[in-house]
Amino acid sequence: MNFRNIFLGIALLFSCGVFAQQDPEAKKILDRVSQKVKSATTLQADFELAVENRTENQKTSSKGIIKIKSKKYYMESMGTKVYFDGTTMWSFMEDVNEVTISTPANTSDDFVENPALIFDFYNRDFKYRLVGEVNMDEGWMYEIDLFPMNLEQPYSRFKILIKRDTDELFMVSAVGKEGVDYTVNIRNLKYNQPISDSQFSFDQSKHKNVEVIDLRF
Repeated sequence: MNFRNIFLGIALLFSCGVFAQQDPEAKKILDRVSQKVKSATTLQADFELAVENRTENQKTSSKGIIKIKSKKYYMESMGTKVYFDGTTMWSFMEDVNEVTISTPANTSDDFVENPALIFDFYNRDFKYRLVGEVNMDEGWMYEIDLFPMNLEQPYSRFKILIKRDTDELFMVSAVGKEGVDYTVNIRNLKYNQPISDSQFSFDQSKHKNVEVIDLRF
């Protein structure tokens, strides 16, 4: 499990808008966020991913950027640049000048394993509730908990913080059943910025002597 799949799955959180039966106040908030995301032509943001391994008492964090356009995305973090044009993915590691090419599967129901689900896992079966409002340095936030109804999911609970004044996603945390928790903090979220399609494909001609590992069949 890596930073790319974690963030992209979380980013997919809001592109559709139907939860299973739930807290009506939470649904109003989530629907507003969903509509805002769905109406955007592009999204881009800075993020910080924190990983806590409760079993081994270890914590790590990393920062990065992400740009999204429909099902395409570009992500940069931890020395790796990931390009996805909707079909093909390139993972480029600058320090070793190596790019891995693959074709992600689009059949997984686990948002962590399926990057194609960008901003879209809350259309699946979840129980959810509005916990309340919390006051942080960045302002007042709605706090919402989600619980997967599919008990085979690798997570027992998600917590979402949404900015009260702007209906923008601020934080998502996932509690893992195997003792590994993830928290993504989103900053400088921008909508409808012009992004060329070339941003989502790796241009091999610009990287001299790059080693190519092609995993496509």
